[in-house]
Amino acid sequence: MTKTIPSEVQVAIVGGGIIGCATAYHLAKAGWAVALFERRKLTSGTTWHAAGLVSETQGVPVMSKLARYGLDLMESLEEETGQNTGFKRNGSITLALHDARMEELRRKVDYAHGCGIRAEEISPGEARERWPLLSTHDAKGAFWFPGDGYTNPIDTTMALAKGARQNGAQIFEDTKVNQVVIENSRAIGVETDQGFVRAEHVVNATGMWAREFGLSHGVQVPLHYTNHYYVVTDPIEGVTGDLPILRVMDEYAYYKEDAGKLLIGCSEPDATPWLPEGGIPEKFSFDELPCDEEHLFPILEAAAERVPALAETGIRKFFNGPESFTPDGRHYLGPAGDIRGLWIAAGFNSTGIQNGPGAGRALAEWIMTGHMTMDLTDVDSRRIMPGLNARSYTAEKAAETLSLAYAMHWPYHQKTVARGLRRTPYYRDLKVAGARFGSSNGWERPLVYSPDFSDGFDPQPWFEDWEAEHKALRSDLGMIDLTFGRFVVDGERAEQQMQHLCCSDMAKGTGTLTYTHMLNEQGGIEADITVARLSENRFMIMASAGAEPQTEHWLRTQLEGSGTSVVNVTSSEATLALMGPRSREFLAQLTDADLSNEAFPFGSWQDLYIGHCPVRAQRITYVGELGWELHIPSEFAQQVYETITSAEKPPRHCGGMAVDSCRIEKGFRHWGHDIGPFDSLLESGLLFTCDFNTDFLGKQAVLKRREDGAKSRMLLFRLNDERALLFGKEPILRDGKIVGRLTSASYGWTTGGAIGMGYVSRSGETTLQELASASYQIMVAGQAMEATASLKALHDPASERMRA
Repeated sequence: MTKTIPSEVQVAIVGGGIIGCATAYHLAKAGWAVALFERRKLTSGTTWHAAGLVSETQGVPVMSKLARYGLDLMESLEEETGQNTGFKRNGSITLALHDARMEELRRKVDYAHGCGIRAEEISPGEARERWPLLSTHDAKGAFWFPGDGYTNPIDTTMALAKGARQNGAQIFEDTKVNQVVIENSRAIGVETDQGFVRAEHVVNATGMWAREFGLSHGVQVPLHYTNHYYVVTDPIEGVTGDLPILRVMDEYAYYKEDAGKLLIGCSEPDATPWLPEGGIPEKFSFDELPCDEEHLFPILEAAAERVPALAETGIRKFFNGPESFTPDGRHYLGPAGDIRGLWIAAGFNSTGIQNGPGAGRALAEWIMTGHMTMDLTDVDSRRIMPGLNARSYTAEKAAETLSLAYAMHWPYHQKTVARGLRRTPYYRDLKVAGARFGSSNGWERPLVYSPDFSDGFDPQPWFEDWEAEHKALRSDLGMIDLTFGRFVVDGERAEQQMQHLCCSDMAKGTGTLTYTHMLNEQGGIEADITVARLSENRFMIMASAGAEPQTEHWLRTQLEGSGTSVVNVTSSEATLALMGPRSREFLAQLTDADLSNEAFPFGSWQDLYIGHCPVRAQRITYVGELGWELHIPSEFAQQVYETITSAEKPPRHCGGMAVDSCRIEKGFRHWGHDIGPFDSLLESGLLFTCDFNTDFLGKQAVLKRREDGAKSRMLLFRLNDERALLFGKEPILRDGKIVGRLTSASYGWTTGGAIGMGYVSRSGETTLQELASASYQIMVAGQAMEATASLKALHDPASERMRA
């Protein structure tokens, strides 16, 4: 008998895979009225054919926390719902076949320990004891993660669905949502093939359909579906139910017990997108894709040596099913564009089973409270760059994401496909000058100028060029191609709105620059920005290239209906920064403006000419030295570059590596790494940007946090051993106990050692001076290395050089 759909609910969820069911489960348990709509049957998209591997250790700490929660939930779901999940916590083994992989995995174990996860290095012999069919003839070592396991994807999803129903959620199968109904930029419900359902919130949890479903409502969800393979063998003697998961990433394969058989899956280096004519077929449900057996032969040949029993075992099933992947390898969780009440939970990169339960909890809490309840910056859907969503682009990037899953995770790795989409006007000249580029939100950004850009965990040949660039910025003159997200806020009430949105006093005159933050009601940092007051009613807001979409989303949602406009003008200007002690002397050759400290003080901007071309020169720095940012109308940018590079004693070209090493020496925070929506100004040491005489958003939360005292504090660190390298996320130890982790790291060419910054825990009675003077170590590939901590910048703590 057909169930009658409700006329109204609080949340309508579109999609009946594990993500949609997990979100419904957590909302319903909290007492919210929920309806979930699935076009076919629950799990019929990609959930049903997932291998079901679940791992505690994820790429960022908050997702590791959520993964651990998900595994614990799987253990308790059967008792709660009466539905078996098939969950087994058998642990996992990762085999390493060369020294670089050993280094990577040792650092992964350090990171796991920093997240409170059990992990250890074991010998090849110990690995063989736990996995008797394994050949370790060429293994360098192995690593044991006892909290990992696997589950049955269908049964686990059905348990979540049953739990949701038990708490009042309504689930409708064979019910297609034709569209989300939107009025005045707000989702008000869904139109199904059985009628309209009003809802305060709508969740797009449509999996591999999320891109097309989003586009039908003007929402960007960049992802694509790839061919994803595994095989199932005939039964093998010795393959028992207590066998751990085995990963041999150097052979791109994993092994999982499956009712006495082996399921052998792969993340092959030459993955391919699925490109169906006209998109996913309308009737696609529990379907397989054609299996290219030859594509799997290299994987299976290596597997036959790794597990010798396979040489005498048949293959029962060759399987190919679609999985969706995102361009940056991170899923999307959170608001959908500028449409209020519309949410995204999609793009899980073949990790939906292990990440789904935790993601469902996180999204449910965000919907119910109206704000993040944990730091979801790395997977926040507001990071989506709308222009990067062409089908050709998402298809290429999806295949690349899958191809890199088991590849070496090098510290300086740069993706290679679908590059060069956004370029500054001097891109070709910088390439000729030797730039090695990285990418951020599609922008090509010079990393270092060097004949080669190799990768590794030890010092690389290009480090000498990096050092020279760093030292040019510190002791001579460097030129940096900077990319910013730029937004003009305009209107009669612009100053009033800026006073509300920014924690600093924004009632300053035209020509001023203000480094400030936009906070949420909880006091978290939604944007780290520099603001130029252009005129009485006009402000230019500048954010890092990586934070462009998040900053724009925050501005638009906060200014909606205020009568104050916000326009993204990112492409209207290009920026060259001239930084270093010689910057005033050099720039004076090219302009007739007075650049003295009295006429052009730090924290101000002026319109001037470089040669014949107009620029807005801003006296501010991200490297901690005397210098100017030259913001140039795009049509003049090439001429200004040529004027600078053809002048007497021109500056050295400097890339992002030198900027990063300089800014960490100076203690300058980076949004998305060191600070974000779940970080406060107090703990991050940025309280100086607040003017408590203004009534800014988040003020009461900041005052309350200050009154209660900081439970943690960001410190700067330098390793005492100048030979070791840091890359970020390493655990910080005090008195032998883990008390935090690095959020940023680099090498301090001025300070003479690896450097980083990170939050460390603090008890109420400990003063900041006592905190900084304690004895610290940082874990580096399994070794606790002595480090010196500081509250102040490691270079020029009084900021005399940049204000000279």
